[in-house]
Amino acid sequence: MTMPPAELVLLRHAEARPPHGRQDDFDRVLSARGEADAARLGDWLRAQALLFDRVLCSPAVRARSTLAVALPQWVVAAQLLPQLYLADAAVLHALLDAQAPSSRLLLVGHNPGLEHLAQALCGAPLPGVLHTCGLLRLRAQSEQRFALIEAWQP
Repeated sequence: MTMPPAELVLLRHAEARPPHGRQDDFDRVLSARGEADAARLGDWLRAQALLFDRVLCSPAVRARSTLAVALPQWVVAAQLLPQLYLADAAVLHALLDAQAPSSRLLLVGHNPGLEHLAQALCGAPLPGVLHTCGLLRLRAQSEQRFALIEAWQP
C-alpha cells in the first residue's frame, strides 16, 4: 500500500436471512435483526460524526442493504465492486492498494476476509470476532501498518 487511507473503516454486512429455495447466496436479504442492527449502526455513526471520503461496497444484496439502512446518503455514491463479494484478505489488500489517497475510507463487505485483512494490517489478532454489522476503525501508522482504534458491535 503506497498511500493508505489515514483511516480505514471495515464494516461487515448485517445479519441476512438464510437462503430459501434456490435463492443464490448473493441475493440474501437482511433479517429483521439485521435491519435493526444496521439502524443502530447508523445512529452510532451519526453520533460519532464520521464522514467518509469514499465508500466501497460489495454488490451483494445484504451488503448494499446494510449501507442503505446505516448510511442512506451513500447509496448512490458508493462504488459497488464485484470483487468485494466474499473476497479474501489478499483481494481486499490489493483493492486497497489500487485506491487513491483518502482521509477515511469505508469498506462494506464479508467475513472472514474483513477480519483477516484487519489482522494482516494490524499485525496482530483482533480482540474478538467481527460479528454481523460489526465495524472496525483502523488508523494508518505507516504505509503497511494500521492500528485498531475502535470496534463497534450491535
